Amino acid sequence: MIPSETYYTELVNPMTYQQFKALTEELIALNKTTGDEQTEQKINFTKLNQQRMKRVEKQFVIQPELNELLAQNNVNWNWLILVESWCGDGAQLLPAIAAIAEQTPGITLTVLLRDENPELMNTCLTNNSRSIPKLICIDAETGERIFTWGPRPTAIQEQVKQFKTLNPEVSHDELVQQIQLWYAKDRSQALQQDLYLLISEVLKQVSIA
Repeated sequence: MIPSETYYTELVNPMTYQQFKALTEELIALNKTTGDEQTEQKINFTKLNQQRMKRVEKQFVIQPELNELLAQNNVNWNWLILVESWCGDGAQLLPAIAAIAEQTPGITLTVLLRDENPELMNTCLTNNSRSIPKLICIDAETGERIFTWGPRPTAIQEQVKQFKTLNPEVSHDELVQQIQLWYAKDRSQALQQDLYLLISEVLKQVSIA
């Protein structure tokens, strides 16, 4: 684990989930998006993502085993999540992560914009890329990083790999559309399975130590 200074130095524009949603609504009204690239594509994605987030919020149900795992172990964690309003994966995952945090008294969630927090983002790259969303779990007492997760659930990512192998000529837009269909069908199950396995392993290591 790494000292807290690495993570709590100059967090820029930390938000609650509700504040992030309010920011997204304001930007949509102004025909804008988060981040430096104010492209038509990203602005349109932000509008789509608002609807996706609302759908996930309505459909989300925490898995009993994950809920029990978090409740029984009395965790005391700060969750930081790096995201942008135009991010399709973020729109599918952030509402579910926020719901888990809200239902777990020992977890506090802070939403951070990737492009405003490059130093933090650079501590959790994926294959040297700044892929989001990224969830960082911090021990609230010691300030140590416990785990990072993201940018996509394992089961969804496996479907992406298989689809690319079978359809090497697929366009980026077609792939994005397919990924959104998988998320809609999955209903946050793959995310919760990942978190259950990850948190179980973390807590097991703590008990051994």
